[in-house]
Amino acid sequence: MSEAMHPVEVEAHDLAENERFCEFLDACHALDSRWPHSTFTAARWLREQCDVDTLGRIGTDPEAAAAFAQIVKRFRLWERNEELEV
Repeated sequence: MSEAMHPVEVEAHDLAENERFCEFLDACHALDSRWPHSTFTAARWLREQCDVDTLGRIGTDPEAAAAFAQIVKRFRLWERNEELEV
């Protein structure tokens, strides 16, 4: 039997697998190597930005959840082609 994932963890996994999110990372957070982001590098980037070892921790760590919420907010703004705060 497996445990149900926290809704924020599900959202984090979904975001990391979203091709548009990878495009957002390419546009706003280019890699040093200049290779495009993939779902693997997107998940790694999320873990680094939220300072967690797994995406599941985002759902249980209040600081990580707050950082994730800001990332989602910036992505949604970018996705709607609105200006991002610098």
